[in-house]
Amino acid sequence: MTDILSSSPWPLLLAASSLQLLTMISNTPQLQSQLQDVVLQTGECASECFCLRCPPLTNSNSTVATGQYLISWRRESSSADSPLIQTTVTLPHIILEFVPLYIHADLPSFGRVRESLSVRYHIENRTALVQEVEMAVEPSDAFMFSGLKQVRLRILPGSEQQMLYNYYPLMAGYQTLPQLSISLPRCPNTNTHTLRRFLPQRIFVKPQGRQLDDASIAAA
Repeated sequence: MTDILSSSPWPLLLAASSLQLLTMISNTPQLQSQLQDVVLQTGECASECFCLRCPPLTNSNSTVATGQYLISWRRESSSADSPLIQTTVTLPHIILEFVPLYIHADLPSFGRVRESLSVRYHIENRTALVQEVEMAVEPSDAFMFSGLKQVRLRILPGSEQQMLYNYYPLMAGYQTLPQLSISLPRCPNTNTHTLRRFLPQRIFVKPQGRQLDDASIAAA
């Protein structure tokens, strides 16, 4: 995502914008400027978003150059045949990491104290090899849980496995979810902290509601 902030005292017309990619690949076959003919007043900001695909990773860690961002603009008060000003911005380099697995979790937006909170983990093998995955749920003071505390999975290339856990919140407020400890015996150099970044860390837990008895209902 690129952000353009105008600090000019005069209105500026953005005639066009484009990307010149070096190693990245665009997911859109024909990139079109999202800011064409946009006029920026003083202090206004315009943004556009691009979806890029990373190149294949050759080493365990690699830094790649993204490319350049080009903007064509002029004062809005200038005549239509006035020459455009070309501004070129060099985009930052990006660090690529090799992640053999992709993990994400399905869970509700909130939980309730002492009520079951189901969390389903999806583990996808994105390599051409069969991956063995060792998973363990770390203990938490804020949750009890039911399910396998330690499990060893074997996931085929391009396949996905799912693990379902039922957590039981013990305290209200924003609570840290029980963390998964993940290890890959066939990829010992994999940074497990990278895998954890895919997973949600916290959830809001509502206090337990009161159970109304018949007398309370009758009184109401």
